[in-house]
Amino acid sequence: MLRGKFGPTVTSQGKRRAWDTISQTINASFPLVVRTGDDCEKRWYVLQSKAKDEIAAHKRESSLTGVDHLQKRLSQVADTVFQVLGHSEVSVTGLPTGIDTSMMQALEMQQR
Repeated sequence: MLRGKFGPTVTSQGKRRAWDTISQTINASFPLVVRTGDDCEKRWYVLQSKAKDEIAAHKRESSLTGVDHLQKRLSQVADTVFQVLGHSEVSVTGLPTGIDTSMMQALEMQQR
């Protein structure tokens, strides 16, 4: 529900109810700090953004060749986000040799 695209079965009200359910579960487990559905949603996107940055840095470091370096493990939060999102949804940005395929497609379409 939360990751689905809007359509007949995925609505903003449905997503709001899902975030509210998540906040109720968190509040039941940790009653000293009361969070709203909006709080939980914002926190998730902040965690997701930071984890994606960490994962991208980890992948860049892992791809280094000819350099003696200790491979650092992902933090537990980044690893969990990686497992939730799946390998295909975690984009790798900032690679010096990377190619922006969407930009290439736009250029190809422009040339046609």
